[in-house]
Amino acid sequence: MHDLIPTALMRRTAMLLIAVMALLASVPRAEASFVPTGLSQAAVHAQDLATVQKALEHKAVTERLAALGYTQEEVSSRLALLSDDELHRLAGQLDALGAGGDGLGLVIAVLVIVVLVLLILKLSDKTITVN
Repeated sequence: MHDLIPTALMRRTAMLLIAVMALLASVPRAEASFVPTGLSQAAVHAQDLATVQKALEHKAVTERLAALGYTQEEVSSRLALLSDDELHRLAGQLDALGAGGDGLGLVIAVLVIVVLVLLILKLSDKTITVN
């Protein structure tokens, strides 16, 4: 290995690789995503506004807002003050929010925990007796 390092070809190759890696490290990272076609900004805004208003019409939401001291007019005025980006993020979070969840994740987590406990007890030669 020591015989290869001093050669001019190896030095040039190493310098070329160092230069290429430095050049690649300085390239900025770019992110891209899909942009829906055919939807104008006004259409997206109207769709997001409808999603938020639909969520605000639920009985539990209106009761909670009333308990916090907000009237329907205050909520509507604050909703009108939101920027397009804030409204879009809020609508996206409301779409992702389930009405209470399906509980499947909880059931799977409990089953995994039970199986792990049983496996640990089996490996340690312990038994559980229920009287």
